[in-house]
Amino acid sequence: MITCDVCGHLNSPERATCANCGSDLSDSPDWDIYDIDDFGDDMLDFDDAEELGYVDPDDYE
Repeated sequence: MITCDVCGHLNSPERATCANCGSDLSDSPDWDIYDIDDFGDDMLDFDDAEELGYVDPDDYE
């Protein structure tokens, strides 16, 4: 997770701007300690999204 220097919000490592305040995360000391290849193309697949409540499976029936 990358901590925003402006508001302190924890952001996913693949984000470039804070999800809370929109600030540039490249100034954060946490920036660039993650390699996007560590996550792969399927970092959040459909099953994960359903389990986490991001999608409603009834919408796809």
